[in-house]
Amino acid sequence: LLLSATKVCAQHEVKPFEHLSVSVNAGTLGAGIQIAAPVNRYLSLRTGVMMFKYTYDYTYDGVIKYQEYREEVPVDMEAKANMVNGLLLADVFPFRNKRFHVTGGFYVGSSDIIKVDATAEIDPNRLIEIGDIIIKPVNGSVAAQLETNGFKPYVGIGFGSSVTKQKRVGFKFELGAMFHGSPKIAITKGIDVTEEIDREMSSKLSDFNKFLKDFYVYPVLNFQLNFRTF
Repeated sequence: LLLSATKVCAQHEVKPFEHLSVSVNAGTLGAGIQIAAPVNRYLSLRTGVMMFKYTYDYTYDGVIKYQEYREEVPVDMEAKANMVNGLLLADVFPFRNKRFHVTGGFYVGSSDIIKVDATAEIDPNRLIEIGDIIIKPVNGSVAAQLETNGFKPYVGIGFGSSVTKQKRVGFKFELGAMFHGSPKIAITKGIDVTEEIDREMSSKLSDFNKFLKDFYVYPVLNFQLNFRTF
């Protein structure tokens, strides 16, 4: 019995980095590729990159007001999502079946995750109302972006393994939280305003950024299909 137990334990031993797997991923952080390797029977490490890029063009009906004068002006707007993150994560498997795991680590990537550009053909001396904000665009254009932190700690839980020892192909599901800090909107281009309009716009942006500050956690849902190379 002692010899059998010793043999079984030896069969379950895992040497550091004796296996390597490559995986394709899809989820709320976009699509990406990861590389994973075991450190021991309870711990594996993985690194890779996740990318979410999307462009959406639309037209907004802006309003020009001057005393009794009112005119609707089409404002061409382009919104771009640009989330590119590298990652370094550790999966801890507390149980023998190596299916359930707890994950910790961090993402590092772009901080300007959404950009919006707006262009309108208007008189340069006119003010235009876009939503609740009145602006005087320089050369008819204005740009803003949504910013977060570049360094983003992460914790999560999952089911499945990034490195399958018995099979060449495996599947993993993961749910977690990425802490990217308090988001804020920043004006980046093309606003020429009077002092009064400047105070009003700054106040509205400040109020909206106060509303955004509590959204410091980005929910992460990830599906992974991995292939063991050796």
